[in-house]
Amino acid sequence: MYRDILVHIDNSPACTERLAVALKVAKAQKAHLTGLFLLPVTDIPRFMEVQIPQEIIAQQRQAMADQGKVAQGVFETACTDAGIEFSWQQTTCAATELADTAAMYARHHDLTILGQHDPESGDPCSVSEMPDKVVLTSGTPVLIVPYVGKFATVGERVLIAWKPYREAVRAVNDSMPFLEAAKKAVVLCADPNKGARDTLPVPGIDIADRLKRHGISATKESMNASGISVGDLLLSRAADESSDLIVCGAYGRPRLRELMMGGVTQHLLRHMTVPVLMSH
Repeated sequence: MYRDILVHIDNSPACTERLAVALKVAKAQKAHLTGLFLLPVTDIPRFMEVQIPQEIIAQQRQAMADQGKVAQGVFETACTDAGIEFSWQQTTCAATELADTAAMYARHHDLTILGQHDPESGDPCSVSEMPDKVVLTSGTPVLIVPYVGKFATVGERVLIAWKPYREAVRAVNDSMPFLEAAKKAVVLCADPNKGARDTLPVPGIDIADRLKRHGISATKESMNASGISVGDLLLSRAADESSDLIVCGAYGRPRLRELMMGGVTQHLLRHMTVPVLMSH
């Protein structure tokens, strides 16, 4: 089970549902929940800093700190009402290092819960590299909650995006606490013969059989994404099955400061309709 869960807290409207999901998961897992609030500090060039009164800079930073206190109060009240053990982490970092800092905290927890990036959000804590960079660099499972929608349940009906690749195997292993408690699990192999990395068959090995030995009753499907992308096929099947969680390996790698992610991974991160658990 996940015993130590981290959730990223900010002041965006979407954070309310993200926290609600975190509370549901923490309660089901009997886990300790840590709220992480990141205070971004804008790097002001020296030639501009001398033109801006120090009082203005201090006021802006104090305003951000005050927002953190408000968020902390909401978080602690919600955890207390839910009867969940909790702690609070609030730290300052450069505005360009928000995702790196979140990844560093994620490495010290069993599961990290982040929000899908909202391109329309004006919250300074919301950056385009989050959650992409945390997924690729933290080394831990990340549960991403869409910025639109309400999620009464998470993990009761799971759709597993499967191919016998390292990333998918890691995602399945990391999602076992959800899968072992799920009422239904569907293993979907989209375009099974496209872009295969391995040419040698493994006779007698089936992911559904492996899950069954963990007490997980899973059905397995293979479908070709004819006329649509694999990402759209996964989201379509998730809707058909009323899935409340998608488990997917994150395909990609960090290169310098640029993120390189596979097409399916990017599609799910941009267009997800239900929470998605990713591992890299």
